[in-house]
Amino acid sequence: MRGMTRPGLPKNIGRCMRSGRNIKYFTKMGGDRMSKDLVVFYSWGGNTKAVAEYIGQKTGAELLELKVKVPYPRDYRACVNQAGKEGKAYEPELAVSVPDLRGYGRIYVGSPCWWGTIANPVRTFLHQNNLTVKTIAPFMTHGTSGLHIADIKGLCPDSKILEGLGIYNCYQVSTTVDKPENMGDFHPLVDAWLQRINLQ
Repeated sequence: MRGMTRPGLPKNIGRCMRSGRNIKYFTKMGGDRMSKDLVVFYSWGGNTKAVAEYIGQKTGAELLELKVKVPYPRDYRACVNQAGKEGKAYEPELAVSVPDLRGYGRIYVGSPCWWGTIANPVRTFLHQNNLTVKTIAPFMTHGTSGLHIADIKGLCPDSKILEGLGIYNCYQVSTTVDKPENMGDFHPLVDAWLQRINLQ
């Protein structure tokens, strides 16, 4: 796991620590208790994971990579076909222990774009966990259609949904997963996004 710090609203900043080029914020959740950030993500081909790890590096947030009990095919076309057959209502069983989310204030939620929406493993996480009053910062990697927040809002009606981030040109056609391809330098996009949502 990464650090236990997080960026927050400037008016709520309790302490600021500069380390190199990164600024990590500690924000109060209630009394002297400090809230933490968590980056929850599912990554089939490695693109979303690369973005998630960078967000964790920049913010000090902890990382939770979603895995499923029955892995999706390693072949891209086969994975696309399976996801299409599953549809938007399917929730695959996760093979990961989710920590107690009560200590987290902001949750970054990352997903590849599957058939115009979030990947089903992310849907499972959002539906099965109580994210009431949590602040959610969604990000998505995609190669065709862009970021879609409507489904996240539908699954988390009592959460505060911040501006989302879409990283385009992540069309993965390799039969080898866990290898980011065609992403270019996404770091400036993430940096600018983090600056914007810290003002929301």
